[in-house]
Amino acid sequence: MQGELKQVADLALFAKIVQTGGISRCAADLGMERTTVSRRLGSLERNLGVKLLDRTPKHIAVTDAGRRCLEQCELLLESARNATSLATMGAIIADTTPIVVGAPPDIIDRFLDMPLGEFESDNPGLAIEKMPVTLWTDEAVDAVDIGIALAPVTISGGWSNTIGSVRQSVFASADYAARHAPVNSPFDLEMHDCIVESTDRERHSWRFGRGQKVTTVTVKSKYVVSSLLEAREATLAGLGISLIPTYLCEPYLRSGQLVDLTPDVESAGREVVVISPRQQQRKTGTASLRMHLENAFRKNAA
Repeated sequence: MQGELKQVADLALFAKIVQTGGISRCAADLGMERTTVSRRLGSLERNLGVKLLDRTPKHIAVTDAGRRCLEQCELLLESARNATSLATMGAIIADTTPIVVGAPPDIIDRFLDMPLGEFESDNPGLAIEKMPVTLWTDEAVDAVDIGIALAPVTISGGWSNTIGSVRQSVFASADYAARHAPVNSPFDLEMHDCIVESTDRERHSWRFGRGQKVTTVTVKSKYVVSSLLEAREATLAGLGISLIPTYLCEPYLRSGQLVDLTPDVESAGREVVVISPRQQQRKTGTASLRMHLENAFRKNAA
């Protein structure tokens, strides 16, 4: 029993390390010696048989095993806070400050509205605020409790975890498709004017296929845009072709304004990530809501 309690305490300490952003910060917040925190983390990793953090003198990164463990640790801490409220006040008094969920507007409309409504119905004491985010800066990360984004996302104020992917395809306007040669293989894309996001600017490449059968094609980036929505608008204007998640283009496919140039070629998919900002104290219900959204997205993402 004593060993189990020590492991629970060490798991809570691990969550605190991640939330504060490092061993030194965690030790300072808790009034502990840095060596004590480091030793207990090492002991926890040995007992679990997995590495939870990749550590350097100036940086920590949560491993895949660490992310899985962290989700359960945060649920454990959330349950402990609720249990304390029950014991001391006879009822759980939820934080009236809403849990802020940030995501691109199209992600909110397509994937999040329904699961967020379900969660609010099941947890009437909790409030949720949806915040549209078109560009994930450090300031945007700091403003939310949970973030959902399409990869790639680079953040310094927290950690991110891939929760699924959405199908992509190469699209062109009907006029552009009529004026240019058809795409019979991914390598035909090299002959087209391509619209790429700024995040693709360095590599100028699109990937097709999955697993061990991935084909990478170098494309000519004639136009560089800052978001997927800008890429779609430039494609609709006939400026070139772009690799865009299919769900963003469905209305325009139905109306005939856009054409799928690679309907028979499977793209590598666009990864979807959940962002957890670094915070001293998470709001009640945040961990449960994040897991609810992850499960809902994995179930419903196309």
